[in-house]
Amino acid sequence: MIIPLIVLVILGVLFFLSGRGLLNFAFFLLSFGTLAAVPPEFIGGTTILASSAAFMLVAARQFMVKDQPEKIIAGLLDYRALAPLTLFTVIAVVGAFTLPRAFGENVMVFPMRGAEEGSFAVPLAPSSSNFNQSINLVANLMVAGAIFGMSRISGFTSKIKDALIWGGIGIVVTGFADLIGSNIGLTPVLELFRTASYKMMDDDQVNGVRRVIGMMSEASSFGALSVTIGGALLFSRYAYDRAKRFFVVYPLAIMCLLFVVISTSSSAYGALGVLGLLHIVDLLWRAIFTSKDQRGEVILEIAGAVIFTILVLAIILGWEAGRDQAKTFLDQIIFNKQTSSSARERNSWTAQGLAAFKATYGIGVGVGSVRTSNFFVNILASTGIAGASVFAITIIRTFAARVPSRYRSAFELAHGMKLTIVGTFVGLFFAGTTPDYGFNIATAIGICIGLATRSVASQSNFESMAMPEPENSAPAKIRKKVERL
Repeated sequence: MIIPLIVLVILGVLFFLSGRGLLNFAFFLLSFGTLAAVPPEFIGGTTILASSAAFMLVAARQFMVKDQPEKIIAGLLDYRALAPLTLFTVIAVVGAFTLPRAFGENVMVFPMRGAEEGSFAVPLAPSSSNFNQSINLVANLMVAGAIFGMSRISGFTSKIKDALIWGGIGIVVTGFADLIGSNIGLTPVLELFRTASYKMMDDDQVNGVRRVIGMMSEASSFGALSVTIGGALLFSRYAYDRAKRFFVVYPLAIMCLLFVVISTSSSAYGALGVLGLLHIVDLLWRAIFTSKDQRGEVILEIAGAVIFTILVLAIILGWEAGRDQAKTFLDQIIFNKQTSSSARERNSWTAQGLAAFKATYGIGVGVGSVRTSNFFVNILASTGIAGASVFAITIIRTFAARVPSRYRSAFELAHGMKLTIVGTFVGLFFAGTTPDYGFNIATAIGICIGLATRSVASQSNFESMAMPEPENSAPAKIRKKVERL
């Protein structure tokens, strides 16, 4: 424990003081979902993840930059920006400390106080989970606010693009470490980075094959993170210059999505399937409506995807042993998943969450009070109609946020974040046990709304491959002629 902790503290302090690369550091640490920033035994068994500490440093660093606190607070209170998310957080936190006492033992819930206590329904009562989940939601809000504030600073899109790359590197490094670690004797080394108080499911198998979990606590969390980061890189690829896109972004995105496959997480597979459909729609849209230069690259992508699909199908269908193995594998993790004991247990969590929502007349039982297997049901059961409605407004506002397409880098980044949110929500729909939407979605909200609400004067600071043309340039003259018509 002491070695990774010392390294973490030194790196965190250096990044914090310099202000350079701190966001990269935070995104990289997202893959270390079992690394505690503080030994849990020092703080009563509560786990503060290293990634959480790093993102809090990102937020704190922004409050140390001149004029940034005013911009962040203004964004958090502006109804056109992050005010709906702020209101949702207030509703959630107030409810966490009042609703369990208001409804008391009149409501039955599956609690969040660990697997051994969450396997049966108990009367609603206040617990430490109410405090922990409230802190998580406040932290998410602070991160969204910090990203929103950063969007006002020149060089923002470059910082976000670099951070996504470091997030992908984290997935690949931890994935390969877990994949080959047990075979070459690295297990003791990996255990140094598994210091959280969570239950580790690092020996699960599917059809005789060990599930890859990286440095996360289970396959579903590793698969969910892999599909989120891989999807973000894939959908934001045109925000990068051509060389970085081909030699860095594409390889990282492909490897992240391959780790989704070998994680064998059914919820991650669902998210991957939706991302695949979105990618097809996105490619067709680009092939029709984008510029001639980009259209040629898109057509190559479509051809490559078709060839790859044909090869995979040919191998599966032509190799009898492989076909049988694939069928057994898919039956176990997808088609027969709902008949498993774990699926029945998770479904009972969700059903009880809906029952608690109805029993409180749509008011909710407070965040941290109820465990479900569906993020959206948990939002409804925890924060009631009021909280769920405000959260929905936040997401609608995020997707409605528009960045002018002539600012290419910013436009592509926001476009990629919106599609990534969809994939992340699919995973949360199947396996979201808490109302914590996480730093990934908080960052995406801050990016989309931050870029869309920048003042017209500051738009010129966007790094872009398609900045507004000079007045006397050929494209500008053609546009003027068209406008006169």
